[in-house]
Amino acid sequence: QVIVNSVQQFNQDRPEDLVGLIPSVLTADVIIDGNPIEWAQAPWYRVTPKFKYKIGSHQQQLHLLIEVLDDSTYVNPSQAGDRLIIAIGEPRGINKITINRQAEGPVPKPFNQINYAAYWHEIAMGYQVEIKLITSELNRLGLVAINHQSQHISHAMGHQEGDQIQLQAIFKPQPQWQNFLQQITPEDGGIQLQDPQGRVYYQTQNTVSKAPMSNWLTELIYELAFDQSKADGSHFFGQRVKQAFDAGEIQLTIKHNAAQSALIQTFIRSVLWIFAIALVLLLGYFLFALVLAWRIRRLNKNLQTVLDDQGQIHTLLPSNHAQDEIGDLSRGMSSLLSQINDYTDYLKQLGSRLSHEMKTPISIVHTSLENLQMEQPENEFVIRALNANHRLKFILNQLSALSQLKQVIAETKPDIFDLNELLSELAQGYRSQANNISFRGANRPVMIKGSQELMAQMVDKLLQNAMDFTTQADQIKLQLSTVNEKYQLKVINTGSQIPLENSHQLFDSLTSFRQQKDPQPHLGLGLYIAKLICDYHQAAIEANNLKEPIAVEFVVTGPLVAH
Repeated sequence: QVIVNSVQQFNQDRPEDLVGLIPSVLTADVIIDGNPIEWAQAPWYRVTPKFKYKIGSHQQQLHLLIEVLDDSTYVNPSQAGDRLIIAIGEPRGINKITINRQAEGPVPKPFNQINYAAYWHEIAMGYQVEIKLITSELNRLGLVAINHQSQHISHAMGHQEGDQIQLQAIFKPQPQWQNFLQQITPEDGGIQLQDPQGRVYYQTQNTVSKAPMSNWLTELIYELAFDQSKADGSHFFGQRVKQAFDAGEIQLTIKHNAAQSALIQTFIRSVLWIFAIALVLLLGYFLFALVLAWRIRRLNKNLQTVLDDQGQIHTLLPSNHAQDEIGDLSRGMSSLLSQINDYTDYLKQLGSRLSHEMKTPISIVHTSLENLQMEQPENEFVIRALNANHRLKFILNQLSALSQLKQVIAETKPDIFDLNELLSELAQGYRSQANNISFRGANRPVMIKGSQELMAQMVDKLLQNAMDFTTQADQIKLQLSTVNEKYQLKVINTGSQIPLENSHQLFDSLTSFRQQKDPQPHLGLGLYIAKLICDYHQAAIEANNLKEPIAVEFVVTGPLVAH
């Protein structure tokens, strides 16, 4: 504020110094050719919407670029037409330069006019004239464009009031102002005086210290953050203050080079420390994530193998003693597996317990009903009770047999045998029971690993299921073949189909899809037992409907044993 007040007071003492047209400094060599490329950075002075000009200086010579919007061309060689008048004020008087409208090209200079060079350039809506005034005493300037609509109709544009051209002062830097601003410019700072449109009257710099550039990184950041050449204000290079005064605007810049350099170096050290700490934390988190992922994968692997080949559940899991979330998860899973194991043992023994506990009451009921039937042989209710008791006894026997089979499967040790030979022996016995059963074996031994007794029981369940759904007119086929180091055992029966809506429940326990009533009770355990035996032999079983002829195909696929 002190600097602003000082400038304001100095301007009040010399109000005539900060007035006039400010020539822009043209850095490139100016060629008078009508090409305005050298004028790109110079601002326009706009007199009217159709008349504007730029003023510049180069090597102590004044240059003008005038643009007039005039789309009506009137040229009369014998009389005055469209023209441009430049009035030049000098200490010894006023001179006028008149340039008549012409074709594109250099403007010829009359012999009696002051020394100048000009170029006439036609544009879409008017014309541009580029002029170089070769004089050093010029201090005022007036520009007027005369536009003739016809021989008798014309109007003027520019610095004219009535019939008089109004000369505009041209700003000349004064040493008093330059010395005054240099004195009040703070250390490592700068002052710039501008007119209301941003044209610069004076500019001073007072560089006292130079920031030491310790390394390339400091230099790079210094140039990006504190480069004064960026005049758009989009960077930070110190404190910049702008304030208006009577003649325009004051811009004060304080750079503090040494403070900036120290700030940069402190910033770099802080960033490096933060980066190092972040890197250590990142490596720590990465190692922790690796260990955590390894522990989770190990827990998952053990969960996938908790059930061994004998059907036993291993409840002890890794990380069981760890005092963290993984340990809590492991202990929770172990507790859950322990409960599942206890419940599984209970279910395994449920059939035999039911059979054992209910045999005596069922036998007593059966005996009592037989005695009652002897006394009342025609009593329908006694007969129905005996039949129901018989079915209940059959169900208990089946449940007991299933429980015993699971125990047998768990305890049976596998051996290697020829499946082709086993089926050939079984087929002879089946033919004596049903004439519609045929067997087609493989053309070579089919060696598999498993149990002959369990395999024979599985084939028996599949054939029994086929016989339940066929008549004497239908065919039952037992086939064995090898494909790609695997064997395929097929049981095909014609005359029936599997309901598609029930195919996903076909091998479930206690599932039966018989539609007709059968005096012999069925619990739906046959195919379930076949699935258990297939799992023991590491084989897969599936059922498919065939169309020609209409039939059902059960396929068992398992691995062969290399000779």
